[in-house]
Amino acid sequence: MKKLILVFLGIVFIGSLTGCGQTNNKFDFDKAKETIEKKLTNLEEINKSTLEDVYNLDVSKMDKYVFKTNSDGDFYAIIKTNNISDVKVNMKDYFDKVRKFNANYSPERLELLENRVEKEIDSYLIYIIAESANDIYSDIVKSL
Repeated sequence: MKKLILVFLGIVFIGSLTGCGQTNNKFDFDKAKETIEKKLTNLEEINKSTLEDVYNLDVSKMDKYVFKTNSDGDFYAIIKTNNISDVKVNMKDYFDKVRKFNANYSPERLELLENRVEKEIDSYLIYIIAESANDIYSDIVKSL
């Protein structure tokens, strides 16, 4: 019986050290913003009315969000939502509009648009359009 209790206590102790395989690292919206904004400069926030009226985004399905861009064409969005699939469709439409706008105006930006980072972490969607988009996303993941 003592042996069984010692084995049980050993399992509990090891489980508490390892967290039973679960990670306590959750996505941190503000930390992700900070990580991105260290790499991309002169960003300006896209306001709610522009998102709704110009790009037809349904921000009512977004619990928390930030959309920023700069004059170089760099862009990022972080969106917290419980309607992942609906927001993904809405964002696809958004990028289609951006693609149409840039088709004649800025062909070099089209390549970055097509190679954008588009990831899902927990209930967050992350979009990054920049030459260093993959590196920026890697920095976000490292900070988790």
